[in-house]
Amino acid sequence: MTEEAQQAEQVSGERLPSVTVGLFGPRRLVKTMSEVGQEVVERSVHGVRFLTGGYDDLSEAEERYLRLRDRIDAAVFPGPWAFDLATTGHWLTVPSTHLPLTGAALYAALLRASLTIKDVDLTRVSIDSLSLADVSEAYSEIGLDTAQVYDVPYEGPESVAGFAAFHREKWERQHTTVALTTILSVERELRADGVPVLRIAPTRSSVRDALETAVLLGQGTRMGAHQLAMIAVQVIPSGAESGDYWQQELALSTHQKLLSEARQVGASVTRRSDTLFLVTTTYGALLRLTEQFAVAPFLGALTAQLGVPVAVGAGTGQTARAAEANALMAVEDSVAAGGKVAVYLDGSSDRVDLEPGPATTDSAPVDGTSPIDQRVLEIVTSIASAMSPAPGRQVVVDVESVAAIMQVTQRTGRRMLKELVEAGLAWPLPPARSTAGGRPRQQFRLLTEKLD
Repeated sequence: MTEEAQQAEQVSGERLPSVTVGLFGPRRLVKTMSEVGQEVVERSVHGVRFLTGGYDDLSEAEERYLRLRDRIDAAVFPGPWAFDLATTGHWLTVPSTHLPLTGAALYAALLRASLTIKDVDLTRVSIDSLSLADVSEAYSEIGLDTAQVYDVPYEGPESVAGFAAFHREKWERQHTTVALTTILSVERELRADGVPVLRIAPTRSSVRDALETAVLLGQGTRMGAHQLAMIAVQVIPSGAESGDYWQQELALSTHQKLLSEARQVGASVTRRSDTLFLVTTTYGALLRLTEQFAVAPFLGALTAQLGVPVAVGAGTGQTARAAEANALMAVEDSVAAGGKVAVYLDGSSDRVDLEPGPATTDSAPVDGTSPIDQRVLEIVTSIASAMSPAPGRQVVVDVESVAAIMQVTQRTGRRMLKELVEAGLAWPLPPARSTAGGRPRQQFRLLTEKLD
């Protein structure tokens, strides 16, 4: 460990958490990544584990990723194409990076071409994915002319579709003696057409850098998710009612309802006065409560249930005292707004206003007049019946158990759980620490009491 890392650890007062990183890409490349990963593990003083998700074709990439998604804290992809597909396909769930395509990888490919391809002319080459600047710099450093070197850079997933035709056209017109590609499917297509081709592969040094970057991303995620967060809830009496008895009744009702809401995400509630309450939780739980800072935590449900305005302020900080101070300042801003928005402050960024979500009465019991979709009711009833919980026991499920019960794919099971959450019939639970390392499976509690 470097001196700077030791100092950072001492300042934070806690060890950096262990992380699990997923390695994705063609099987041969993933094997290299795994070998380099072992070197990273041996050099690391913190717990690091790598899980592999190799595939034979890019069409399998999403399935391989989803198989490991609940067990990893960060991911490494083989290149920008796979990374962009994961991002645009909205199945990327953890901080990720990809292996860099640099001049070093091109040097290695040119050397292999000179050693393995007869009569190859390295000044008559077609290259894809790399930028013209990288190609020109690499050729300049080894003293070769680029006048007959043809390059088509990667400019997004759609650009890959033209790579094979680009190489084939240059070869058929006898402009080139070899094609250098970063894409496995392009290599296979050109080889089948008889075009001399080699794949540009990242060097072990580049792989090591990418893996170490992913480890740092994963550690940041784990530390960030467990950072302390505070939520201050302030009841704003309308003034129409008065008296100590009414104040005590309102305080008791607020405390009970807030306990019910907070317990579902593993938070604790402290009563500071008859109108002010503090909820202690983690940054990860705050993200879930706010749906990634899109909606206000507790605001809509409490306002609807209590019948009086409620102000909510959330805060985070490097210490518990700082998180509490930010939450109390935030709730003052929410009071000033009449409780129409919740406010988030972390002491460094600008104020974030969070409006109540569309379903402000999710915690109210479901009755005959509630506009709950029949399909959603059938889903939650089927799952609850199959789980056969003991009287008084909560029904807790995850994607895998829902998929098995409903006899659907995990992707469909995930959509079903999302529907239940949106209908107020399920609540995402905070992830428990996993003794095996990696990210635990996301669990949900079914709010079966709403069906009574």
